[in-house]
Amino acid sequence: MEAVKQSLPVKDIVNVFFAREFAYDILRRFFIEEPSKEYIKEFIQRNMIDQFPFQDESDGIREGVQVMKKYLSQHDPIHIDNHFEDLHWDYTRMFIGPFEILAQPWESVYVRKDKLLFQKTTMDVRKVYEKYGFQTADFNIEPDDHVGLELDFVYRLNQLCIQAGKSERPDASKEINYLLKEQQRFINDHLLAFIPMLAEKVATHAETDFFRGLAKILEHFLQMDSKVLQELLNIEIIQDK
Repeated sequence: MEAVKQSLPVKDIVNVFFAREFAYDILRRFFIEEPSKEYIKEFIQRNMIDQFPFQDESDGIREGVQVMKKYLSQHDPIHIDNHFEDLHWDYTRMFIGPFEILAQPWESVYVRKDKLLFQKTTMDVRKVYEKYGFQTADFNIEPDDHVGLELDFVYRLNQLCIQAGKSERPDASKEINYLLKEQQRFINDHLLAFIPMLAEKVATHAETDFFRGLAKILEHFLQMDSKVLQELLNIEIIQDK
């Protein structure tokens, strides 16, 4: 006897998208560029780390959150300048330079034997971006397969899911299903192809537990999110009455 496929209304699915939006916004902001004082202030004052989703479902996410919380309980980057500068420098020295880049943030470095940028891996990612009219601000300067840009791309596709879910269009369920498949494919083919190795580099080279915890959250959140997307794809999404 064939199992009955579970069904959920669009409005319930959209709640999952809002949780994903919250998580991806945090991750893309902290990995795409050096931390700004303005966003650090917002992050701390809104207690955003405690609200990070899927902590109950993932030991790795929960452990990363606790590492970051412990760091923030002992440091005050909002009011103490050298605490903020320590965070800023930790990002710079790992992901930008000026010396050896200790945790290179590009997918190509981890999945290509020659580690060259702007080759097939970068171009494959660019083709996916172009499908949705997404072009990076530093086109042909910053490789498209930078971790922050890849996270930003999933964030944008998730926003399209939210828009479709709120649109009440008769084809919204079909559009959402397509976008979920696109996101899962991109996460599995690109982000998860190198994030575990990048997270290990950060764990080894970070001078602050802020970034050690953040890298742990990133790795385990992407693993969890891929599972969440698969669960959503196994559900029949029905239009709200």
